[in-house]
Amino acid sequence: MATRRAQKLAPWSASKIQTALRCPREFHYKYVDKIPEQETMPEARVGKAVHRALEHALQGTLAQIAISDARTALESEEEQRRYDLLTRGVPSFLDRIADFRRRKRVSRQLVEYTLAVRADFTPTQFYSGDAFYRGIFDAGYLFADTLAIVDHKTGFRVASHRITEQLQGYAVLASAAFRNARTIWLGVHWVADADVEWAPPLTQSEINQRLLPQVVDNIEAAALAVDDGPRPDPGVRCGRCSYRSICHAAYDALYEPVDDDGLDDDLYD
Repeated sequence: MATRRAQKLAPWSASKIQTALRCPREFHYKYVDKIPEQETMPEARVGKAVHRALEHALQGTLAQIAISDARTALESEEEQRRYDLLTRGVPSFLDRIADFRRRKRVSRQLVEYTLAVRADFTPTQFYSGDAFYRGIFDAGYLFADTLAIVDHKTGFRVASHRITEQLQGYAVLASAAFRNARTIWLGVHWVADADVEWAPPLTQSEINQRLLPQVVDNIEAAALAVDDGPRPDPGVRCGRCSYRSICHAAYDALYEPVDDDGLDDDLYD
């Protein structure tokens, strides 16, 4: 059972946990004070547009129409150029998914699927008042006694602990919601490479014994991190924070004066 401290800040998600551990002040701006994000980084706009195109294409919209429609939300030629590079592989990804569905005899496709659990990790509705931990996975495929979950990533291809934690959270949520799925696959769709990288399959027992305690520990660590209030944690991330325009700590981190005591005087001759 989760602590009262963690329950007080529910519902949690993978991104909410990451924000709390990254910077308590950003967490309070976004989740406690509920201040709208002051600005959106270009890479975030591009990522959202790519996700929108994939969502609509997987739901049956012709690929080129879905790609063209999502592109209209981008504000600059540079964003559109990056978007065009990323979406070049979308048609081949859709062909691979179609082949996957045929070979595995997929009975159900789940796109932008919402899941939530209570504090005792039994399933509930996403917007229910008793939701404690929740998430939305990009695509899922049910076949036989298996659920395959795919998460789209538009950034550089890396072995990321953050991505692993997000997928583990999906596995915990799916394990609670789909009890008949004895095996769960987790895959990352690297959009730029038009490739899906699969992790080893997980059983319900593995998820409950190994991943569930990790998710609980992460939630508790996040709740503890923000328990002292909106203290800032300035660093490199400040340059990409949506609240940097209203956060003095972010300004100080970006424009910290250089100590010139060690500079070569010859530079000023």
